Amino acid sequence: MNILGFQRVYVARQPILDRKGRTHAYELLYREGLENYFVPEEDKEDLASKRVLVHTFLHFGLENIAFGRKVFVNFTANLLQAGIPYLFNPQKLVIEVLERITGPLEILPILKDLKKKGYAIALDDFREDSPLASLLSYADYVKIDFRATPPEEIERLSQELKGDFWLVAEKVETQEELEKARALGFKYFQGFFFARPKVLSTQEIPVVKAHYLRLIKFLYSARDNLEEVIEVINSDPALALKLLKYINSAFFGFVSKIHSVKHAAVLLGYQGLRKWASLVALHLMAADRPPELIINSMVRAKFMELLAPRVGLSERSDDAFIVGLFSLLEAMVDQPMHTVVSDLPLDEEVKAALVGRPSPFTSLLAVIKAYESGQWETLKRLLPQLGLPPEDSLPEIYAEALSFAHEAFAIGA
Repeated sequence: MNILGFQRVYVARQPILDRKGRTHAYELLYREGLENYFVPEEDKEDLASKRVLVHTFLHFGLENIAFGRKVFVNFTANLLQAGIPYLFNPQKLVIEVLERITGPLEILPILKDLKKKGYAIALDDFREDSPLASLLSYADYVKIDFRATPPEEIERLSQELKGDFWLVAEKVETQEELEKARALGFKYFQGFFFARPKVLSTQEIPVVKAHYLRLIKFLYSARDNLEEVIEVINSDPALALKLLKYINSAFFGFVSKIHSVKHAAVLLGYQGLRKWASLVALHLMAADRPPELIINSMVRAKFMELLAPRVGLSERSDDAFIVGLFSLLEAMVDQPMHTVVSDLPLDEEVKAALVGRPSPFTSLLAVIKAYESGQWETLKRLLPQLGLPPEDSLPEIYAEALSFAHEAFAIGA
């Protein structure tokens, strides 16, 4: 329980992207606590779903976790029969009917009424022999699991369903799978394909991306030379404009407008300027990738920065931030992480964490990776290794990291 008397609930989110890589919605991944990370019984799933709805819409606030987009939430037959969906705005909520649902014919009238009242309905983990087939007449989205469904069955289902439903490819984890799903007519995509490089080869990094990698290299070799950093930023109009936009935003709230890069740099200081420039360089480097790639990098960065003091790394929170921020670099430049970071003048322990070797930051990165994907069993195992209690305030840290990422992304865009 927290100081307000509310049960702490663990809510993560997974983006659902459209064909252009834009975020269409988020699926909420949840547990009421790490002691309850696996709950196959329907009555416990009911409780977890109720709590995620209450905490998302009332305590976290939908705007703070989904930033104006729809959310997909799992519903059991019991929750549908109890009328729980009617408590929430149909413009914001997508009712995801679980594949394990029993007695699907019993909920047909409920889905018919929900559809009439404007709610969107998704069928989860749909297969050719799925009991959910009887609910297709009221579905908007049909989700197909790319890990659990044989390729030939995916092809048959896509041909049969794509003209009548919005097909969602779930657990898409590589660029090749994304391209296959697009070719089959899937409209939306869910998974962690953007966390892995398309090609692990020696292909050249595009010139523009190489330019910003060189900027990052310079930032970490300048040895606190603020004048040199100012000179580099002034030489790139895109960077200079973004810095002035950033420093004049409500994020800082300065009364007088800042007009020069030098004035902005002095206000931020070397460490602040380096952190900002790294963030913007990644933003520009990932311009041709799904926006969630850079947002996810920012979430990881802030989450690790906030968690660092809790594990005895107060003096190295900036390094923790950089590990999180750079943790998706390989997906931005289509190169293996060890190749990308080998030439960057980063702290050796930062590099070690980025390539998966032991380091003070390796476990911190593993924690945010487990949290963002809803791997609660893994999280329960990791926290004691860091000396953190299972019910530590990770939900609040995650919420703060989400808020930071979306605000920083909006400023940097």
